[in-house]
Amino acid sequence: MKWLRFGFKMLFLLVTMVPFLWLILASFKTNQELFAAPFSLPKRWMIENYEAVLSSHPIPHYFFNSIFIAIVSTLLGVIVATLVSYAFMYTFKFKSGWLLLVTFGIFIPTNAFIVPYYFIVNWLGLYDTLLGVALVYAGVSLPLCVLIVKTYMDSIQHEILEASFIDGASVHRTFFQVILPVSYPGMTTASIFLMITAWNELLFASLLTQSEATRTLQVAIRFFLTTFSANYPVAFAAMVIAIIPTIVIYSLLSEKIIGGLTAGAVK
Repeated sequence: MKWLRFGFKMLFLLVTMVPFLWLILASFKTNQELFAAPFSLPKRWMIENYEAVLSSHPIPHYFFNSIFIAIVSTLLGVIVATLVSYAFMYTFKFKSGWLLLVTFGIFIPTNAFIVPYYFIVNWLGLYDTLLGVALVYAGVSLPLCVLIVKTYMDSIQHEILEASFIDGASVHRTFFQVILPVSYPGMTTASIFLMITAWNELLFASLLTQSEATRTLQVAIRFFLTTFSANYPVAFAAMVIAIIPTIVIYSLLSEKIIGGLTAGAVK
């Protein structure tokens, strides 16, 4: 069975890594070389493609927009999800129905919310603002965030709650001083998922922003390929730059992600 597991691992590695490695190689070619020999090594490594990305567009500004939206949407999503998950630690009427309603959004395609979100954001006067995009990201990711945080909170022994109440702590004090500190791994896992999702999202960012001042990095990449100009290696270089932060975040926090996801698996 060892060779079978090894074979599956190698197959998974090929499927995931080959497209990414090809993207990196293609980002160092010229446009003509890319179409003439798409799978060969570059004859000359075109660092100029990355210089063109940084000089032709205000990439640092787009970076800031993406980071702002990712941080704000993650904070909103995790705060709300933590409060909701804490409420589900108690028994109340129609608890199962409310839980089903909250987590049902996971099964609904996000594209189904395009028109309602557009009208709501426009009605709030937040169209073409970073806050409007962040609110939408927080709302779209909330069901998954609730599921992750609640799964972790379910692994917390209820005797802790009972001991806290016996000591005279209120519901709010129990949350801030007892539950919140031990829920840190689950909240971290949800934060990483939300931040990576917000960083890579393109559809709502394209729909809810219009000006260059609110353009995110993912939306900006689209403008490297226009109807009259298509320099693919430069566009690929921009994609590599956009991917790097997510790889760094996952590499640094991968153990916390796995730990948070598997915390509620064994009780």
